[in-house]
Amino acid sequence: MAKEIETNTPKPVTKKHLAKMEKEQRQKKILLIGIISVVVVIVGLIVVGVLSNSNVFKNGRTVAKVGDEKITVEQFSHRVGYDRYQLINTYVQYASSYFASFFQDQLLQVQNELDDYIQFGSDTLDTMIGERALVQKAKQMGITVTDEEVETEIQSNLAYYPNGTPTPTEATPTITYYPTSTLSDLQATLSAHTATPTVPPTETPVVTATIDLTAEANAQATSTALGTPAPTETPVIATEAVTEVPTENTAPTETATITPTATVYTEQGYKDMYSTIVANISTQASFSESELREYVRTVLYERKIFAEVSKNVAPEQDMVWARHIVVATQEQADEVAGILSKGGDWSATAAQYSTDTNTNTTDGNLGWVAKGTYGTAFDDAAFALEIGATSGVVKTDAGYEIIQSLGHEVRQLSADELSAAQTAAYRQFITDAKTEFGFKKYDLWASVVPSTPEIPSNYRIDASTGTIGQ
Repeated sequence: MAKEIETNTPKPVTKKHLAKMEKEQRQKKILLIGIISVVVVIVGLIVVGVLSNSNVFKNGRTVAKVGDEKITVEQFSHRVGYDRYQLINTYVQYASSYFASFFQDQLLQVQNELDDYIQFGSDTLDTMIGERALVQKAKQMGITVTDEEVETEIQSNLAYYPNGTPTPTEATPTITYYPTSTLSDLQATLSAHTATPTVPPTETPVVTATIDLTAEANAQATSTALGTPAPTETPVIATEAVTEVPTENTAPTETATITPTATVYTEQGYKDMYSTIVANISTQASFSESELREYVRTVLYERKIFAEVSKNVAPEQDMVWARHIVVATQEQADEVAGILSKGGDWSATAAQYSTDTNTNTTDGNLGWVAKGTYGTAFDDAAFALEIGATSGVVKTDAGYEIIQSLGHEVRQLSADELSAAQTAAYRQFITDAKTEFGFKKYDLWASVVPSTPEIPSNYRIDASTGTIGQ
C-alpha cells in the first residue's frame, strides 16, 4: 500500500491576524518617516549653519526697507564700498597735487569721515533709502529712465559723443530784478546796527575754500568720474609781483612750434576705457557693472525729478526778513530771552551769545528768507510773526533759536535764492516720498558696514604734524 503524502494545508488568516499585520506595517512606515524626517532636519541644520557662516545667506538679509522694496546686505555693502572708492580717489587726486597743503583741512576732514566707517555707512544707507523712495515716486508719476539713456549718460561722462558734441538745450531762466522796497520807520529802527568792539585778529586767517569731494577718479586717472563730474577749477594762489630786469638783447628768440595732432576718440577707445573703469571698481569696491548702471539710472531719476520739482518753484515767493540768536541749550535760550525781554540790546546779545558765527557779529541778520530754507520749525515761527515781533524759544535744526521779524512780503528771488528754493523743494519731495512709502532701518546694518577700501598709507595725513605720508 502506497504511503500517503502529507501536505501542509495553510491555515485560514483571521481578521485578527490581518489587523495585527496592518498595524505592524503602519508602525514600520511611521518609524521610517520619522527617521527620514530627522535626517532631513539634521541636514537642513547643517546647510543653514554653513550658509550662516558664509556670505550666501548673509548677503540676502535685509538692512532696510522702503515700502515693499528691500535693501539687502549685499546691495548696502557694495554701495558703501563704491562711495568710499569715489571719495578716496578724489582725496588722492588732491593729496598728490601741487595744492595739497592748500586743501589740507578739507583732506583731513575727509580722512576722518572715512575712518568713522560706521557713521559713513549710516549716512550711505540713509542716502539709499531716499533714493529708493524717490525712484518709487518717479515711477508712480510715470517718469522712466531707459537703458539707452543710461548708456548715453555713461558715454557723456567719458566724453564720448558718437553723434557729435551735444548743444545744451536747457535755457537759463531770465530773472527781472525789482527795486528793494523802502524800509518803514520801524524796519529802519530795528535794523540799525549797534557796533560792538572787536579784537583785531592775531592768527593767520583760515582758508575757507571748499572742494567737491563726491567725484570719482578711476585708477587710470581718467578725467571724468561716472555719475559726478570731476573738479574743473584750479585754485588761484596769490604771489608777489616780480619786476623783470630787461637784458641787453630784448628781442624774442624764435622757437619751433609743434602743432599737436588730435587723436580720434573711437568707439573702441571708449569701450576700452569703460572696461578698465568697470574692472577697477569691481576689484577695489566689489561694485559690479550692473550695480554701476543702476547707480547711473538712479542719478538720471534724480535729475528728472529735480527738473520736475523745480518747475513748481515760483520765482516770486512769500518771504520774511529775519534775524536770530541761536544757542545750544534751552537754559541758554531762556537766559537770552530774559535779557531781550528786559530791553537788552539785540546786537550786543547776538554777539555775546549766538553760536551762528556767520551772523553773530551782524545782529544775527539772515536777510530775506524763503520757506524751506531753514526747516519747518523755523518757518512756523518766523512766518507767523508780525514785523518787529520776537518769537519765544524755538527748537530748530540749528539749536534753540529766538527769531525776530524785520519784514514780510512777496519778493522776487535772486538766481541764488531761486536755486536754494529749488534745492529745498527737492529735499522736501524726498522727505515726503519717504513718509508716503514708509521706511525702516534694521539694526543688522551696523554689523555689516565695510571699512574698505582705505586711503593708501602714503597719502594719509598725520593729524599731529599735518604731514602727508609716513
